[in-house]
Amino acid sequence: MSDDVLRLIFGWTGTGLAMIFYIAPVVPMYKLLNDQVKVKDVTGVLLICSFMNCILWTDYGLLINDFTVYFANGVGGGISLIWITIYLIYLGNKNIKIAALFIFLLMAAIAGISIAFYFFIPTFLTGKVAMIFNILMYAAPGEKLVRVFKTKAYNLIPIYSTFGGLLCSLCWMLFGIIKADINLIVPNALGLFFSVFEIIIYYVFYCIKKNENNFDFDEDDKLA
Repeated sequence: MSDDVLRLIFGWTGTGLAMIFYIAPVVPMYKLLNDQVKVKDVTGVLLICSFMNCILWTDYGLLINDFTVYFANGVGGGISLIWITIYLIYLGNKNIKIAALFIFLLMAAIAGISIAFYFFIPTFLTGKVAMIFNILMYAAPGEKLVRVFKTKAYNLIPIYSTFGGLLCSLCWMLFGIIKADINLIVPNALGLFFSVFEIIIYYVFYCIKKNENNFDFDEDDKLA
C-alpha cells in the first residue's frame, strides 16, 4: 500500500475521531446547562487549550497546504468555540454582558494570534507552537487525575473521551510518521501516552472502589 493511500486513510480516520473528541464535551456542557454540575467542575483550561490548539493547527495546515490538517482543526475550532461560549456564560454567573466581554476579548486575542502566525511567523515556528498547545491539550485533564488520586472518584475521568483521544492520537501519530512531520509525531505520541495512562488510572481506581464495596458488603453480612 502506497504512502499516499496510508496518509489518506490515517488522515481521514484521524479527522473523524478528532470530531468525536471535540464533540465529547457535550456531556459536561449538557449537565452544566441543566445545573447538574457547577462551572468549577468543568475544565476550562482544557477548553481554551483545545481551541488554541485548533487555531494554530489550522494555520499550520494552511501553511503546509494539507487539507486534512486544516479541515479537522478548523471544524474543531468552531465546535470548541461553542463550548467556550457556554462556559464563559456560566463563569460570569449567566451575565450575558460579562460573557460577551470575555468572548470579545478572547476572539480579539485569537484573531491577532492567528493572523500573526499565518502571515508573520515562519512555518516551522508555527508548527512548534502548535505542537506545544497540542501537548497542553492532552495534558490538561491532569488536574482531574490529581482529584482522582485524592478522592478515588475514578468516574471523574471521561473514559469514553479518553478512548477517543487514544485512537485519535494514534491515527495522527501514524499520519505524521508517514509525512515525516515531527510536529505531528511528538504531540500525538505524548497524547497516546497520556490517554493510556488515564485509562490505567481509571481501571486501577475502578478496581479499588469495587473491592472496597465488596468488602463493605461482606462486613454487613458478618454483622447480620
